[in-house]
Amino acid sequence: MKHVRRGLAALASLALAAALCAVGTSPATASPASSVPPQGHCTAAADGSAARSQGAAWTCVEADPVADFAPAFAPSDPGEALKLCLEHSSKRVVSNRHAYCTRMPLKYILLNDKNVKIGEAHIVVDAVGTLDSYTGQWTENIIAVPGDMDDSVSAVDVAVNATCSGMCSTAGPAWGGAHAVVEKGGDIVQGTITYRSSVAAKTDISHINVTYFVDGAALGATGVPGYDSAIFDGPTVRCDATIGDTSPVPGCIVMGHTPNVTFSKSKYRGAAVAYEWAQKNLTGRFGDADHLLSRFIDPLDPDAEKRRAKTCDRGPQRFVRGATGVPNDSCDEYPFARSWQGGNDGAQCIDITPRQIGGVWDVAGVTVDRGTPPNAPCIRAHVDNKDNTAAGGELGRAVQSDRILDSEWYQVIITP
Repeated sequence: MKHVRRGLAALASLALAAALCAVGTSPATASPASSVPPQGHCTAAADGSAARSQGAAWTCVEADPVADFAPAFAPSDPGEALKLCLEHSSKRVVSNRHAYCTRMPLKYILLNDKNVKIGEAHIVVDAVGTLDSYTGQWTENIIAVPGDMDDSVSAVDVAVNATCSGMCSTAGPAWGGAHAVVEKGGDIVQGTITYRSSVAAKTDISHINVTYFVDGAALGATGVPGYDSAIFDGPTVRCDATIGDTSPVPGCIVMGHTPNVTFSKSKYRGAAVAYEWAQKNLTGRFGDADHLLSRFIDPLDPDAEKRRAKTCDRGPQRFVRGATGVPNDSCDEYPFARSWQGGNDGAQCIDITPRQIGGVWDVAGVTVDRGTPPNAPCIRAHVDNKDNTAAGGELGRAVQSDRILDSEWYQVIITP
């Protein structure tokens, strides 16, 4: 296999570059075998078509084997979704929680009336999608990139349609159902496919499988009847309308990726340091990559105030505010009261006070005020109420943007 590099200048202008793998072959010598319809996704070349004038009786299209889609070069700013198309990977679908690229390499073959190959061409079709956490609709960019075409092929036709399962529909195929012409050594050709999920009720959750149907013909033989020449599985998407305190807010994510909540120590200061200290010092390692938290929703206590009070303000070991050097001291609990791991009896927690060291927020500045790690199930931290509230807001935004459902596992990431 060799990387196809033709048409890359056009790709650069659109901030997309992917190496396409193709095999160049020379026309074979005609065989005396009798003429019978070939096996596979083939159709007779139309009378009067360019394919027929080149001596082709059949034009066939099939999926090329997946090889390493190594980028030929890196554009300056390809965007999140297009970056996925550039990854070195043998996967047809490359994705993260918010975007995906389905890569569909195609091989076109011309056969004469003896079913002997007289021409071959290659293209790659990329379906690039970015999902929206705040709506149940998204639009894919369909990009057809010309690859190697031997001397017998001047262009190919391609048509792309898609279906989606579950509570989902499409607005129709790319290019309105027409065949787009991809010329040898020419520019890329773009189209779109729009998907709409019908999730609307507060309890609606739909798992959606996207499937692509691609057909075409070599030598720009427009007018060839449509047929399923290749079928590709796309991403699995989850759309829901469960997120939102009042009215349902639909949104979608790509399945197979762990959601996360990220706290910067420079922004959330004592709150972020407290969470990091708990991950490093408690046996539970709550929220790190190997010990995920799970979102908890109590319909009778939607703001988790009762669970938070159980940790901070009830029982014989109530949290005593007023730590030295902590303005507007408040009780910040971890694991969060809105997680299944949170809502612990405060008497079981370790009480800590995060402080700056030389103007830097770090776990080295944490003092233990009560309790003995590491076996406690929770910590209570003396944190400025402003930072405590801001960190809670960040958790709420992450729940929305990553569509973290009730009981879904998520990671807590602490950054400088």
